[in-house]
Amino acid sequence: DIDYRHYLHEWTCLPDQNDVIQAKKAYDLQSDLLYKSDLEWIRGCGWMPNGSLEVKKVQRAQEILSDRHYRQPPDKLSFTSIVDLPILVQAKINSDLLNERKYKEAWEKDKVQIHVLPDTPEILLAKSNADNVSQKIYKKGWEAEKKNIDYRADAISIQSAKASRNIASDYLYKEIYRKQLGHHVGCRDIHDDPKMVWCMHVGKMQSDREYKKEFEKHKAKIN
Repeated sequence: DIDYRHYLHEWTCLPDQNDVIQAKKAYDLQSDLLYKSDLEWIRGCGWMPNGSLEVKKVQRAQEILSDRHYRQPPDKLSFTSIVDLPILVQAKINSDLLNERKYKEAWEKDKVQIHVLPDTPEILLAKSNADNVSQKIYKKGWEAEKKNIDYRADAISIQSAKASRNIASDYLYKEIYRKQLGHHVGCRDIHDDPKMVWCMHVGKMQSDREYKKEFEKHKAKIN
């Protein structure tokens, strides 16, 4: 082996040479072991994300979007409104005009002191209108009369009401017609059915041959 191998030359590489340092840095950048070395020492350790960047960003966004932080309470503002501003004066006047209690205040005081006579035209008219609208007075006559009404089945008023109902009844009006519907089927002769006889009579009246029948009999005997 000594005779077989012929070394061209022998040289020594110093560890602080620039090309050696650059090659080590390139190998370290491409090394997967060094790339994952930061993960190896932290693996298995607990971690709380409270102070992380993403959590801080979310907290800041919530503060920006929070309506409670956005709207400042009026009681914390160091501001004093002027009492005699025209807008406030007008608002007070409008509030007094729309106040129902103040609107009725004068009437509430006067109505206990005013005495209204019972025979004034307005009071009499109001009583008359109340009587016209009253259901109790409207039915008073009927309530008094219905106690004296004879409710027996053979009473004259009951019989008259039944007769009037039967006359006005459409069912009873057509009852006789419905009873005769199947009675004229299968007659022995056409003359037994009055309707058929009437139809024949109408047919003869409308027939042109029957109309000229008597003329045809006597036209040859006319001299």
